[in-house]
This record gives sequence, structure tokens and C-alpha cells, in this order.
Amino acid sequence: MRLMKTVLFCLVLTQITISLAWADFGNWFVVNQRLSTTLDSSEKKLSYRFTCQADMNVTAAAVYCVDADKPPAYIVGLQEDNDGIPSGVYLTFSSYIPRPQSWSAIPLDSVPLTKGKVYHLVVEQDIKRGGDHPVGKIGPDNRASFLSTDVLNHIHPNDGSPDPQTNVFFFENDHWKALDQEPVYAIYGAGSQLQGNPYDDPGVRPIYGSGDPSDKTHQVLQGEALHFHCGTLSSAFAIRVKKKGNPKYPLNYMILKNNFQIHKTYPIHTAIALTPDQVSTAFQWVTIGFDNRSVSNFSPECWFLVFQTDSGHPSKNDVGCDDCYLISDAGNSGGLADAANLTFDGGPHLSRAVYSADGGSASNWIDEFERDVNLGAIGPTCPPLPERVFPSIPTPLPVMGGN
Repeated sequence: MRLMKTVLFCLVLTQITISLAWADFGNWFVVNQRLSTTLDSSEKKLSYRFTCQADMNVTAAAVYCVDADKPPAYIVGLQEDNDGIPSGVYLTFSSYIPRPQSWSAIPLDSVPLTKGKVYHLVVEQDIKRGGDHPVGKIGPDNRASFLSTDVLNHIHPNDGSPDPQTNVFFFENDHWKALDQEPVYAIYGAGSQLQGNPYDDPGVRPIYGSGDPSDKTHQVLQGEALHFHCGTLSSAFAIRVKKKGNPKYPLNYMILKNNFQIHKTYPIHTAIALTPDQVSTAFQWVTIGFDNRSVSNFSPECWFLVFQTDSGHPSKNDVGCDDCYLISDAGNSGGLADAANLTFDGGPHLSRAVYSADGGSASNWIDEFERDVNLGAIGPTCPPLPERVFPSIPTPLPVMGGN
């Protein structure tokens, strides 16, 4: 019987993985760790390459400074792409002095950016600061470093659309070198337009019991609120998960319907997601087919897909748990304007990470609006929105009975 269950799981995994390319809804943007590039010489430069998602008139750009020690002023500006590297000519730029462990939004003179065109957001020392000769100091004791992350996703984090051009480049010794890292940045345009990657804070979400399998009131559950864009018949879901230690009990999933007006959830379905032997000690994407098709038809409303286990207990040595399960997530640490609109699903009241510290009681789920779990539902794509044509209205309208 155990062998049969394992074979069935592998079959579902193989079949569903093939469909990932054509139909899914979830956060597939992975961040494992922060990286930084130090600019401690007037020769060194940094570039975040990206594809513009929409026509916009840019008004500002934001970058994240990891560390700064008596830093000089730096130029932040946009350049066109020339055979994969910055053109060397700024379309617009401005100067600022970075502060450590913080985002900074730098106002820019407005220039138009074109949808589908590749650009570079370049950072380098502002050597002259508007004058005719070099000023300021830069070196090991006067420098700043700027953030990127370790997994090059090649997608836009807000909607999962592809961007094969994303990368980070470093200029030194008279040439640009691709670092194969994920750019962390934001671009702002007129009319509340924006794009970029706000995920500066990688994390893990521990799922564990109370130490007593019979006591479920103190268990910690983790998951994601998903607000589907259309009625969706999902065939499976995928999570990026690993185990810590030796959990004895399975990882279960729960589907909850959320009534946002009273902030209360209602259980729809519960089943085993994975047994301990099916979970690796390193993070891996795992796809699980629904074993009850009657619960896989999701209306375009807010649903919670969450995970629970009777295994494990809070860790005594660090923050987290022992003999438990972990799922990965990505978040914004704060200080970036409109960060929630750059995260998965593009809005603070749509999809977001959720957790419960009291066993999943109906009214005590906690929202984390700038964080998203690596979790997705798989099924048919939403149909394109129909185009609406509005008839023109004569102006001014004739006045009945008037002269």
C-alpha cells in the first residue's frame, strides 16, 4: 500500500510539472539570500538590467543600500541597452548619498520608457557633483554597497510575466561582467505607474506542532491567501518546502474560504500534502494533485491555502522549530513606497502570506501584506478580458425644452 501511494504521487508530480508552463497562479519568485556589490572606486559601476513592462514617463528610481561607511555621493540613472550592457549615455540621472540598510527613492527628470524595451538602472560615484573637477573621497573607508539577490528568476515579481533580460552587471577593469543575480530596484512613473523587485528580505516560514500531537490549539500554521482572477478549476498546487530534523507526522494542507468582511475563515477541505519521507532537507518545489476534485473549483474571491502538522515543537536554540517543516517566502523589509503593489498579485488586499499561531482558529489569522509564500495553484489560465466599446456621447447634450 505504501509503495502504491508513492508511485501515485510521483505520477501526479510528473504530469502536473509539464503543465506549469501554460497555466498557474501563484508566487514563483524565489529569494534565498541577500548579496551586495561594493562600489569603493570611481571606476566601479553597477547596473540592474530589466525589460520595461509598460509605456511610462519615469519620475523616480529606488535602490537599496546594504552597507555604507562615510559614503560619497552616487549617481543613479537610466541608460538604454547596447548589446546587453549599458549604452554609457544617461537618459536621466540624479545624485544622492546612501544610508545603510535602507531604500532610497531618487527623483529623476521625466523621460519616456517604452514597453518591451530593455534598460539599465546604473549606479556609480558622482565624481564631480555638478562641478568641473572631482570632489569627495571614495575607497575602502568611504564606500557603499548595493543589494541584489541570489536566484535569477527571469520573471517580473508582481505578475510572474517573463523577463529574460533581468540581470545584474558590474563594471571593473574597463569592462562589464554579468553577475547572474536578481536586480532589487524600483522604477516609478507618472500616473502611479511602477515596476521592479521589492523583495529585499528572504525568509522561511516554520510549520510545527506544540510538542503534543493531541494539543492542536498551539500549533503554528503557514500559508498564502490567493485571490484568483477568474473562476479557476485547479488540478494541483505547488509549494517550495523542506524539512528540519525528523518530523514524524505528515504535512497536511487545508483549503479555507475567507469572508473578508468579518475576517473569518471557513474550512472547505483538509488532506495530506506530503509524508516525511517525501520531503527533502533542502528546499525543493513539490507539486501535489488534489484528491478531491469537488473542492478545486475556486471562485474569483479570497481563499487561504495553508499547511499544518502535528510534528515538531518550537526551537529552544533559535527562532523557528525542530522536527518540523519549512516553506520559503520573500518579503519587503519596509521603507519602499508602494512596495505592496510590486509584490505578487500587485496589491496589499489580494494575495499575501498568512499564518496562525493558535492552531488555525477561524478569526485569528494574521496577514503579512508585504510577504509572499512560494506557493501556487495550477490549472487552466483565465480567459482574456473582453474588450468593451463605449459609444460616444454628444457634447454638449441638448437641453430639452430649452432655447
